[in-house]
Order: sequence, then structure tokens, then C-alpha cells
Amino acid sequence: MNKGECICGAVSYEIEGRIKTLYQCHCSLCQQQTGTSSQTGLFVETKNFTWCSGQEAISNFSKEGGYSYSFCGTCGATVPNLFRSGDKYWVPAGALLGLSNAKIENHIFVADKAAWDDIGGDGALHDGFYPVYE
Repeated sequence: MNKGECICGAVSYEIEGRIKTLYQCHCSLCQQQTGTSSQTGLFVETKNFTWCSGQEAISNFSKEGGYSYSFCGTCGATVPNLFRSGDKYWVPAGALLGLSNAKIENHIFVADKAAWDDIGGDGALHDGFYPVYE
């Protein structure tokens, strides 16, 4: 069982199963949302995801084009976000407690990466969303 929480601890959740694959998104919206060059996360099927506390503290922001993210209304930390399809969550890797043995296997939206972003590691580079969204 993998546990995660926001900075203040108001929002917490659990993920069942071993986490070994991460992706890193370099799109301009993730850059704006985080204030950094990218955002690292993973996809979790709803059947393997459980909210433990704080769902009432979650706020959401959505753009007309479909980009959305969820955050704790108290501390502002990014928290898991349910896909529009309702079948999986996007989970921010940095909010998971004690995450180990996971590796970034895909870099997505590298066509939009910041000019000052030097992508390291041996993860596959993808100009857009494919193939991790499928």
C-alpha cells in the first residue's frame, strides 16, 4: 500500500499495488502550474485508489481545453485528479510518502519543454501525450 498526502495533511489517500512507472510532463501548462520545468506523476486505476481523508478540502481548476488539476484548499498542494473518463486518477509522485524503486519511463510533451530544461535519465521522449495516456 502506498500512501500520499498534501503538505498540511488534510488530504490523504492510498494506492494499492506496486508503483514502478512514472512519467514526467514538460507541457507549458504544467510549467505554469508548478513554476518548474515539469511535473512528475503516475496513472492509477480507480479500483486501486482510495481517499482516506479531506475530499471536502479539495479545490479544482479546469481550462476549457481539458487541462485540470486538483489541490488542497488549505495548503495549495497538488493532489490526485480524476480523469474526465472516470476510470483513473493522475497522482503527483512527489506527494507519495516513501516512494522508492519507481523510475521515470516516459517524458511527455517534450516539444513544449522550457528552453532551459535539460532532460536527464533514460526515459523515452515523446513530443506529445502518447503513449502513456492510453
